Amino acid sequence: MTPPRRRRHAAARIATLLAILTMLLVPAALPQAFAEPPDDDSGADAFVVITLDSVDPNVVTTASSPTVTVTGTVSNVGDRTVRDVIARLEHAPAVGTAEALRTSLTGGTAQFAAVGEFVTLAEKLDRGQEVPFRFSYPLRSDSEPALNVTEPGVYPLLVNVNGTPDYGAPARLDYARFLLPVLGVPSETADADAPTVSALDLEGVVPPDTRKPVAMTMLWPLADRPRLAPGVPGGTSPVRLMDDELATSLAPGGRLDTLLGAAEFATSGPVDPGGEVGRALCLAVDPDLLVTVNAMTGGYVVADAADGLGAASHPGTGQAAAVGWLERLRALAARMCVVATPYAQADLDALQRVNDRGLNHFDTVVAADLVDQLLGVQSMRGATLVGDGPLTRRVVDLLGAQGNTVAIAAADATAGDPADLAVRRVSERVVAAPFDPAVGAALAAAGQAPVAPNYLDDSLAVPQRDGAQVARRQDALGAMLWRSLDPQTEPRRQILMPPLKWNLGPDDAQAILTTLATTIRSGLATAAPLPAVIAEAAATPPPVDEDAISSIGAQTRFADDVVNTIAGQVGRLWGLTAALTTNEQTGLTGVQYTAPLREDMLRALSQAEPPAVRNQLAAQRLAVVGGTIDDLFGAVTIVNPGGSYTLATERSPLPLALRNDLAVPIRVRLLVDAPPGMTVTDIGEQELPPGFLPIHIPVEVHFSQRVAVDVALRTADGLPLGEPVRLSVHSNAYGKVLFFITLAAAAVLITLTARRLWHRFRGQPDPADLDRPESSRSEPAEQNLHDERTP
Repeated sequence: MTPPRRRRHAAARIATLLAILTMLLVPAALPQAFAEPPDDDSGADAFVVITLDSVDPNVVTTASSPTVTVTGTVSNVGDRTVRDVIARLEHAPAVGTAEALRTSLTGGTAQFAAVGEFVTLAEKLDRGQEVPFRFSYPLRSDSEPALNVTEPGVYPLLVNVNGTPDYGAPARLDYARFLLPVLGVPSETADADAPTVSALDLEGVVPPDTRKPVAMTMLWPLADRPRLAPGVPGGTSPVRLMDDELATSLAPGGRLDTLLGAAEFATSGPVDPGGEVGRALCLAVDPDLLVTVNAMTGGYVVADAADGLGAASHPGTGQAAAVGWLERLRALAARMCVVATPYAQADLDALQRVNDRGLNHFDTVVAADLVDQLLGVQSMRGATLVGDGPLTRRVVDLLGAQGNTVAIAAADATAGDPADLAVRRVSERVVAAPFDPAVGAALAAAGQAPVAPNYLDDSLAVPQRDGAQVARRQDALGAMLWRSLDPQTEPRRQILMPPLKWNLGPDDAQAILTTLATTIRSGLATAAPLPAVIAEAAATPPPVDEDAISSIGAQTRFADDVVNTIAGQVGRLWGLTAALTTNEQTGLTGVQYTAPLREDMLRALSQAEPPAVRNQLAAQRLAVVGGTIDDLFGAVTIVNPGGSYTLATERSPLPLALRNDLAVPIRVRLLVDAPPGMTVTDIGEQELPPGFLPIHIPVEVHFSQRVAVDVALRTADGLPLGEPVRLSVHSNAYGKVLFFITLAAAAVLITLTARRLWHRFRGQPDPADLDRPESSRSEPAEQNLHDERTP
C-alpha cells in the first residue's frame, strides 16, 4: 500500500502537470477575451462582421432631430456558430485635429466610452446567418443614456459586438467606427418632422460659430482609367477599346452618369438658387476620358482578349450612352467652372524622369486645349491638379518649365506632424496651394471602391473594410466639415480634392454635395471660385519655400524600366513624326497620325491604375506601343526586285520603287552605297505618298562588270526606315580608255577607206598595193592576154 505522504506528492505532481498543460493548450484553443478584432478586411480569424445600414441624421444640424439612430446588421462569416451575440454603441470626444480624422478610426479604442448597456442581438447565430441591430440615443440628456454632444464638432462613434464562438470564450468579435458631424446641436425637444418650429424648439439650441467662415473650393472629378487600346495610330477606324466598361459607366445609374447627374442637380436653379454651390464647384475633367467618349460617339469596337490587347474585336454597346453623356457634360460645362487634369492622370514625377519636353508640354498644356475643343468652352488656365501624387521636386521642375502655374497638391502630414495649408511659392514659377491629405483620403475612401491616395502617409492610413460604405460616407462628411466647425484652425480656406477616379454611388454623391451646400448656407463657409483661388495664389511673393516639396513612396513609384522604355520610344516617335506630312486627300497630319501612340505613353503612367499592378500594366501597354512604332518604321521600304539590273550605257539611271504603307506621306532620303567606279547623284529629299513611287537615280558607271549596290532609306533627319536592299547591277559600259581606243581605230579605218576610194576614183593604183608580189600584180594582164588569144 502506497504511503499517504507519497500519494499526496504524486497527486500534487499530477495537478501541477495538468495546470501546465492547461496553461499551454487553452490559450491556443480560445480567442483572447475582448481582444481587438482585425482592422483589415481580410477576414482572418473573423467570426462576425458589422455592416452599417444607416446613420440618421448623417449630419446633425440645429433643425435636425435631437436623436441619432444607427442601424445595421451583424453577419456570421466564420466557420462556427456564435452564441450570446450582444452589441452596444460607444462614443468619443470631438476630433481636435485634422490627423485625428484618420487616427480616431484605427488603432486602440480606449478613448471610446459606452453610451448605453449591451443589448442582446441573438442567443445563437449560425454560420451564414445575420441579425439586425438598431441604436437610438439622444444627443444629450440628463435622465437617460445619451451621446453627450453639447456643442458642434465631429464626433467618433463605435458599434461594438461581442459574442461567444463555439469552442471559445466571450470576446469582442468586431467593431465599426465612423464619424458623426454636428453642425449645430438642436433643442432636446425639437421635432424634425414638425412643419413649423416653435419657440420651445429653439430653447437650448447650440448654433455653430460662423464668425470666421472657411473659403471653400471643391473639385468635382470626371475621369476614368485608360480605356483606348494601345498601339493604334490616328486615323484608324473604328476606334478600339480594351473593354466595354465605359458603356456601363456612362449609362443611367453608372459611375460617370452618377457623378455628372449629381453636379447637374446640385447646381441647378431650383436647388441652388443663389448659385453658391455652382461657384464653389469646378469640374476636373480628364482629357483622355473626353477623347475616349468622343471616339465612342462615332461607333467603336471592343477587344475580345481579356487583357484588351488583342486585335480581334466585337462591336461596342455604348455609343448612344456616350452621345447623351457628352451632350449633358457640354451643357453643364457651359455654365460652370471647368479645369483639365493632366492627360490620363499621368504621374508627373515619373513623366519628368522620362525628360521629354514635348510629352511634358502635351500632358500639361495641350491637354487643356483638348478639353476646350471637345466641350466647346474655355477651361481654366493657371492651375495644375497634381492629383493622387505628391508635389515632388521633379513635379515642380516639370511645371516650372511650362510657365507660371498654381499646383493644387496634398500637403505633407503625418499622425504627429499636422499639415500646413498655407499657400507658398515653391519655385519662381510654381506656387503650391495645398489641400489637407487627411480630408482628401477620407473623400477617396467614400463610395463603392475606396482607394488610398499615393500622397497619404502610412501613419494616416485607415484599413478599408467590407460592408463599411455608410461608415466611409460619414467619415468623408465629417472630414469636409471639421475645419469649418473649428474656428481656431488656420488658414480659413479649404480645397476639397477627391481622387480623380472617384467611384461614388448616388447616395454618397448626394450626401457630399448636400453637405457642401449646407456648410455654405449655414454661414460656416463661403464659396471660393477656383479662378479667385488661382489669382490669389499666383500673387504669392517670394521667397521660395523648399520645405513645401514632398517625397514619393517607393511603393507608388514607377519602375525605371518603364520610364526608360518610354524615353526610348518617344524619341523615335518624335523623329518619325518630324518626317511625316499631311495627307491631302484625308486631311490627316503626321502629328495626328502618331498622337495616339504618345498618348499611350502617358496612359502607361496613369495614376488611375492601382499601385500594385501599375508597372505590370504599363509594361504590357508599352510592349504593344513599341511593336507599333517598329511597324511604322518598317512600313516605308524599298521594293526589292529580286533579280538584277542591266545598265545599257554608262549613264543609264538606276530604276527603283519605294513603298509607303503609312496613312500619311513621309519625307525620305536614299542612301546608295556604290562601289568604286560608279558615281551616284544625290536626288535629295523625296516626299513619298501612301502607296508606290517609282524613282530613277542618276548614275555614271566607269566599268563593265556585275557589282552589288546597297540602297537604304532614311528620314530627313537620318532615322533608318525599312530594311536596306542589295541590288545586283550589270553594266555594259566600256570605260574612258576603251572609248578612246575605239574612237582612234574608227578614225584610222575611215581614213584608209577614204584614201582607197580616192585613188580608185582617179584610176590610180593605191600606194598600199605597191608592196604586193609581182605575180600578184601581173596576173590580171596575163589573164587578159590569155583571153585575147582564145578564138
